[in-house]
Amino acid sequence: MLGSGIFINTTVLTKQAGSLGAFVYLLIGIILFPLILTIAQLLHYHQESGTFYDFGRSISPFIGFLSSWSYFTAKLCSFALGVHVCLSFIQAIFPRTQVIPLLVFDCIVIVLFALLNTLNLKMGTTIQYSFIFLKMVPILFVILTGLFLAQGSSFSSGTAHFLGIPSSLPLVLYAFSGFEASCSLSRHIIDSKRNGPLAIFISFGFVLTCAFLYQLLFYAAVGPSLGTLTGGYLEAFPAFLSKISSGSTKNTLQTIMHLAIASSSLGSAYGIMYSNGWNLFTLAHNNHTFGKNLFMTLNAHGMPIACIVAEAVLAITYLLITQGNQIPLQQVSALGGTIAYTLSSCALLLLAFKKGSTKLLPIMGLLSCFILFGSFIWTISIQGPTSLLLTFIGILMFGSFMFYKKNFPSNELDVFEEL
Repeated sequence: MLGSGIFINTTVLTKQAGSLGAFVYLLIGIILFPLILTIAQLLHYHQESGTFYDFGRSISPFIGFLSSWSYFTAKLCSFALGVHVCLSFIQAIFPRTQVIPLLVFDCIVIVLFALLNTLNLKMGTTIQYSFIFLKMVPILFVILTGLFLAQGSSFSSGTAHFLGIPSSLPLVLYAFSGFEASCSLSRHIIDSKRNGPLAIFISFGFVLTCAFLYQLLFYAAVGPSLGTLTGGYLEAFPAFLSKISSGSTKNTLQTIMHLAIASSSLGSAYGIMYSNGWNLFTLAHNNHTFGKNLFMTLNAHGMPIACIVAEAVLAITYLLITQGNQIPLQQVSALGGTIAYTLSSCALLLLAFKKGSTKLLPIMGLLSCFILFGSFIWTISIQGPTSLLLTFIGILMFGSFMFYKKNFPSNELDVFEEL
């Protein structure tokens, strides 16, 4: 959960919500809490496999397909943005790399990642711990230093932008995407019924606290001018460091912080590509895609090559459409996740009816999803639909067409009942 979102949200949250930017994290924490409980409860019922496809399939195969398809295609926005953020910092640190256009640089790295994935190259435990340490360096630096730099004048009544909160929700939701993966790990913990939920809640609370304090103290130190930086997240740390140092010391600290953010973003992106391809493999395995045999073919290293190629093609397409603009990528990533969360909540509600158990939890989960969908509608009503959003809707429509072409419903009644 603690990925690049916390770093790239710093300026845009200030621009949209002003001094309330940090409190949007708390609001999303409240909204997500029923969804975390919902996913955890679903994993209790699905001991063998806890994917979004399995959750949705308990309603119907189409719901399982739509849940997994939306998650698979939208999650690649996170992958593409992670690569773009990393290389943006790399070009800022090493100006000589700017001879390569940034989008071309992005495409080269995505193709390289695809090649490494076909070799089944995993990140070892040591590398993963290194990424965790690196991403905590700038977070702890801002929190500890911000305590001394905080200025009360930054929180005047004129700096609170309440109307910017709804459009900020998808951006903050993006920063917390990944909690469903945390939930899926719970069944591997000793005494998982007790310790699994406890570990999830502690982890979520830790991430929520870090994100809130990071945004709050970053804003308190820099002030409202944080939202006016033309370079966005690339200029956030230079503005923060200018409050405490100058000259070579500032440049050294800036390089350290940017390298830490770049490396953690790159590691997170690689992890997404490595795991997300198996969602497409699962859909092919259940005969829900065109070219079933192609997507199910494993190479000598046990990796689904066609799934990896599809990931690379979609990620590059997303970057070319958005030109690396973070907001459309964050919005679509969060929207795809919200679709999966909504269908999963519906699945739990159906299970509650079948088992005669309490229905409060799935209803609360659905209420959370409706709030998130409301924030998307609010954003679209103000900013209009982006090209990436329209592309994503087209992908969902193509997926639905593909599903029904593969399943050949016998008549209109079958289609109606499936929906």
